Amino acid sequence: MRRLSHAKSMTICAAAAVLALVGVSCSSSSNNGTAGSGTLTIQGDSGNPTLVENFNPFQGSQLHGTNLIYEPLEIPSPIDGTYTPFLATGYKFTDPKTLVYTIRQGVKWSDGKDFTPADVVFTFNLLKKYPALDGKGVWQQITAVSASGNDVTLNFSTPNVPFAISIAQTEIVPEHLWTNMADPTKDPNINPVGTGPFTLGAFAPTQYSLKKNPTYWQADKIAPSEVLFPAQASNQSTNQLDVVSGKFDWSYNFLPDVKTTYVAKDPAHNQYWFPPGGTIALYLNLTKRPYSDVNFRKGLSLALDRPTIALKAVNGYLDQASMSGLILPNLNKWLDPSLPNQGNVKQDTSAAQAAFTQAGYTSQGGKLVGKDGKQASMTIVMPGNFSDWVAAAKEVVNQLGSVGINASLDLPQYAQYSQSIQAGTFDAAIGGFGGSGDPYTDYSLALSSSFATPVNTPTANNFERFKDSSVDQALSTLASATDSSTQMQATYTLEQVMYTKIPIVLMYYGGSWGLFSTKRFIGWPSAANPYTLPTSYNNSLLTVLTHVTKA
Repeated sequence: MRRLSHAKSMTICAAAAVLALVGVSCSSSSNNGTAGSGTLTIQGDSGNPTLVENFNPFQGSQLHGTNLIYEPLEIPSPIDGTYTPFLATGYKFTDPKTLVYTIRQGVKWSDGKDFTPADVVFTFNLLKKYPALDGKGVWQQITAVSASGNDVTLNFSTPNVPFAISIAQTEIVPEHLWTNMADPTKDPNINPVGTGPFTLGAFAPTQYSLKKNPTYWQADKIAPSEVLFPAQASNQSTNQLDVVSGKFDWSYNFLPDVKTTYVAKDPAHNQYWFPPGGTIALYLNLTKRPYSDVNFRKGLSLALDRPTIALKAVNGYLDQASMSGLILPNLNKWLDPSLPNQGNVKQDTSAAQAAFTQAGYTSQGGKLVGKDGKQASMTIVMPGNFSDWVAAAKEVVNQLGSVGINASLDLPQYAQYSQSIQAGTFDAAIGGFGGSGDPYTDYSLALSSSFATPVNTPTANNFERFKDSSVDQALSTLASATDSSTQMQATYTLEQVMYTKIPIVLMYYGGSWGLFSTKRFIGWPSAANPYTLPTSYNNSLLTVLTHVTKA
């Protein structure tokens, strides 16, 4: 199984499965040559192969098509953080603790009722009443929500300007229907009513369809009359065969030698775009020696040949990652110009040995030996079925072995891996870093000392348990700053910490595996038009479906 690295933390990144799709049709149309020109088929939902009918946008198991039924206020780009308005026409901070959205007028729910600011207030208060629905932690940050005219105001307990990225992406639900739910934490919402471009068509355990919402407020932007989501299988070989056979307009799947296995099958129509969606990193447990020594971490970083690791892991589709912590070139506008080589670190075994010496280790008979006479060793943990991570880790083991470190792999199931990194009982771990499109979010989740719980006390982020007062101060500055100059300088500080103190050893960019057919629809995201990532399981669905047009 290949993994996407588009996430705000190791846990979130690891949770975004890159599965694929079995071509089973249960409706009157499919995309195997018999579909109408208005039908778009997406590789999306995991069912193995039975789908569970659940269109509750606040439950983690909801179907991906839910993103085309319910809309958020705005969608921030996962590439560069720019916002696209949806149910809000814009937002502003009147001060660092007061966020005001102007709500779009003239929008209707798919049952014909008017959408109003009261629906927005109701939705946020629903998350307060039922904390199990508040997956973004909105009410950990805000204290109140209210409406006045066309404006909705959210009050924060402390300054947190960057949290607007989470507020904006909250799906809004209709008060006139959801207020009657007995328990929205359990209701699968099988008759969804939203403001989005599609409504539920037919549902079967092996495939469901969405049909175009004729009253959608920007219906002129919606080209497909129908969208199909067949169920996925767990067999990767079957998935890849289905993709290359041309069953789907939009697929999300890692394919080796994509030009031969996919593009060459239909050169006139088959396209791919594999942009960086996050960073794959070597996390070190900073509560343990020698990883707590910055010189040892520097030695590890300098010992790695990152381009070779990327080649082994993702077939060279993506390259080494900048140690700035930024996904480049996506976030070039934030890059500190004083960082050497844009933060890219080249393998330098002589410099690595010098750093190890500073940490108290010397090379003896091909082994890196500490002052206690013992060889430096580490166990690297990651889920055994994440094939690109495993391939990367095997190369890391080889490269560290060449400088005398005895490294080995531990390949448990995901649950055991997750427990280990959250509890801080690991030596080293492969995981994801960044990918939100917002530097503050990426750095905060990975480096904020507020997440650095004691070992054996689980944490949701900062698994390496890094603590640094300059980081916390820079994050605090970013939380309060509304001007770009202050935001830029604070971000530079965080980049310098990443580069010089190496809290996490960033290795290579993980890809977003977008595969597209232009036979029926054009306007897919691409390097020439990078308006979003080609991920088919989140808000990028809504962004893409409001961009594509008929071929």
